[in-house]
Amino acid sequence: MRKIFVLGHSHIGALASGYDATHPPVAMEFAGLHNPLFTPPLHNGRLTQPLVQQLHHARADLHIAVIGGNEHAAMSLLNHPRRFDVVLPDAPELPVQPGATLLPAALALALLEQWCAPHVELLAAYRAAVPGRLVHLEPPPPVPSEAHIRRYPDSFGDAIAAHGVSPALVRYKFWRLHSQFWRGICARLRVEFMTVPTEMCDADGMLIEAAWNPDPTHGNALYGGAVIAKILREAA
Repeated sequence: MRKIFVLGHSHIGALASGYDATHPPVAMEFAGLHNPLFTPPLHNGRLTQPLVQQLHHARADLHIAVIGGNEHAAMSLLNHPRRFDVVLPDAPELPVQPGATLLPAALALALLEQWCAPHVELLAAYRAAVPGRLVHLEPPPPVPSEAHIRRYPDSFGDAIAAHGVSPALVRYKFWRLHSQFWRGICARLRVEFMTVPTEMCDADGMLIEAAWNPDPTHGNALYGGAVIAKILREAA
């Protein structure tokens, strides 16, 4: 394999940092959608010309999507004035918050569908623009530590001060639902869905401390390097 092209939102940062730190035996090109050149990324349901030109110039053997990924955190990172929880259909044994309102999993998935609609359109356009293999990456699982999130609140600072951080298990459940949603989207679009490397998850399925970034939701360079290693093992 000569080259991997990666297109995506903020979680692309961990991969770029991991690439710089580990120097894997493959060329990688990163197109972050925070770049004003790629804003907006779509026009009439298709990738804009600057993105198309970047893709064609890259001549990549494998394409990676890191699109969206924080919708589960937007839904579940903060305590709601009326506490809520969800029962996972595939893990009903997980405990729920005492006194919390239980949202049907189908309702939570419907909300995710609304929030993720622009990202689904973008992934579909990416799929239409490139031949061959396209892999969409599962975002990192939640950081279990409330202390870490409070120490590095990023843009959530005022909201955390006002409402507090929701329990880790609630955040984990919404991450699982988020992954379930995207797994279904990828199957429909003929895109491969790659899960988080198992070594990046602790015994409860959440992000290991060594992979925490100094913010509430992203992985660091160690995490990015592990994801790249998995891409090279399983998709290259």
